[in-house]
Amino acid sequence: MEHLNLGTMIFRAPIHPPASSNAPLTVVATGVGRSGTSMVAKLIDAFGVPMGPTHGLAVFEDQEFNTALVNFDYQRIGRLIEARNASHTRWGFKFASLQNHLFPPQLLWFRNPRLVIVTRDVIATASRSLTSDPEIGAAEEAVRNVTKQATDMMHFAINAPCPVLLISYEKMVAFPDKSVEAIARFCDITLSDELLRQARRTIEPNNTKYIELFHPNHRGNLDGVADGHVVGWCARNDSEDPVEVQLLVDGVVVASGKADVFRQDLLKAGIGNGKHGFRFDISRLRPKEGAVLEVRTADGTHVVFGSGHKLKGVAAR
Repeated sequence: MEHLNLGTMIFRAPIHPPASSNAPLTVVATGVGRSGTSMVAKLIDAFGVPMGPTHGLAVFEDQEFNTALVNFDYQRIGRLIEARNASHTRWGFKFASLQNHLFPPQLLWFRNPRLVIVTRDVIATASRSLTSDPEIGAAEEAVRNVTKQATDMMHFAINAPCPVLLISYEKMVAFPDKSVEAIARFCDITLSDELLRQARRTIEPNNTKYIELFHPNHRGNLDGVADGHVVGWCARNDSEDPVEVQLLVDGVVVASGKADVFRQDLLKAGIGNGKHGFRFDISRLRPKEGAVLEVRTADGTHVVFGSGHKLKGVAAR
């Protein structure tokens, strides 16, 4: 085990300079949810290692990998790996609490994998989880959950068949330049002064876009599918102006427009002026019954309630 004296540790395999500055590499970033994984993924992306089509989301997740992992769709994961390898010599993705969705040996599905795990103070992580995750009901529950997730994550790291970097969120914030250098070294990145500055700017605690994602200024609902249209509503809490929204099918944006359709039920419920409905025609797309639907604001800061379900289930509402 190598200790870099920065709240970082490298273990499981020695890190040597690459034979080529463009040697194949796959960077897998993870950590307990709400521990700073988005910040690290954004930093690695700034190195020029694409972390997938994140569609501008504050959580900086590859939506295609996210959908496949959430649904334990290992065949689709295999296809995504093949596609990414064909498109990029070096690439990566971020997925929080990866230990709940992959076994350590499955990391060898990826080409020359490097595993980056972000750690964070348990109380800070639990506090963020308590305010961001509605399913967490009490402080005690949040602390127990984070503690268990952190323990499971360390078991995952210890058994990972590839190089592993553990890095402290608190140390990243306190020593950003040294943290950037440590992660760059681990990812075989040669840092120029300009690249260091670009990566340094990604270390932004309490990012406003991320905070808004979990303390939303919006509300809404994906009601279901009617006559070949995905229907629902979305509105701001502080304005009656229509919201620009996007429809995603299996993590890919397929349509966009304003939620400005008048609905009497919204007006009666006191939701603005009632002009906050949306309708997306999917009749020509002909998505499969297993396709996952999602509607979100165009800036990626709010995912409409009721998203993330398969077409078959949504159509039955």
